[in-house]
Amino acid sequence: MRFPALALAAVLLFAACSDDEPKEARNVPSSPLLEGLRQEPKFEPDAYYTGPDTPEEGPALVALVDSAIDDIAAMPQPRDPEEVRDRLRTLVRDLELFATEDRERAYSYAIRIRRAAGFTEESKLFAVPDDRVLAVP
Repeated sequence: MRFPALALAAVLLFAACSDDEPKEARNVPSSPLLEGLRQEPKFEPDAYYTGPDTPEEGPALVALVDSAIDDIAAMPQPRDPEEVRDRLRTLVRDLELFATEDRERAYSYAIRIRRAAGFTEESKLFAVPDDRVLAVP
């Protein structure tokens, strides 16, 4: 009789640890800066940026950036700088096939996400300093 009880306990433990819960329902630490960045309209045309290369790419770019924000906001406090950098490297890698202007705009979001997460030192995500990435119009 011990085997069915152990099997049931294992199944219940596995179900409790599954990641099927939507991000909105998780107990995510509140971060006003990350939340503000999440709510901000992204990839909108302005004087220096004409907007996404194609209409389909706009939502895809926003989804990539918002996903990175959500993942970093969900990290336990204090956030590990290497874990944050790794997540942002994934974002940068996911942007490789987008147009140069779209990538540059997204790169500035990567730096802003890192800073909103509480890190002020250089991200080392790019070959140039963070301030130079942010200075691209």
